[in-house]
Amino acid sequence: MMRFNRRGDWNIPFCKKPGRFAPAYITKICNQIGSVAQVINKKAWSFNNVSFLETIAQAGENDIIYCDPPYYGRYVDYYNGWTEKDEEELFHALSQTRAKFILSTWHHNDYRPNEMIKRLWQHFNVVTKEHFYHNGGKIENRHSMVEAMVFNFDLQERVEVVTPHKQLELFTTI
Repeated sequence: MMRFNRRGDWNIPFCKKPGRFAPAYITKICNQIGSVAQVINKKAWSFNNVSFLETIAQAGENDIIYCDPPYYGRYVDYYNGWTEKDEEELFHALSQTRAKFILSTWHHNDYRPNEMIKRLWQHFNVVTKEHFYHNGGKIENRHSMVEAMVFNFDLQERVEVVTPHKQLELFTTI
């Protein structure tokens, strides 16, 4: 993941990870972006710049909504842009939609649980998986966290799993 600040500058620190931007890694990222561009160019997509509430309200029963908002209660506040009210509005909108949805959020870390899971999201299906964050400004801020996928539909086999972290690839060749 790459993140940029308001000035358009890259804001994930280089840290001390050797080879973080080795030529092979940059090539891999460019190839993945190229693959996404090919997929996008094959269909007539519609990209809208509207609030998440409007987007959710427009979804129909044959749609699927993927939500990846800033994590409430974490130090990723994007200039205090995601509030408790936003989280509650998202919950109410997703509770009322006819569409299927998947919400990506955090479940817990070594220090505390995500209070919104218990307060709001536990009424839906919740699957967890451990994930390691490499992009903290300080080494001590880079640690494992248990992520949660919250969704409003049944899986063929519903399993709640917490597994050790493993680096996954965005695209794999078939």
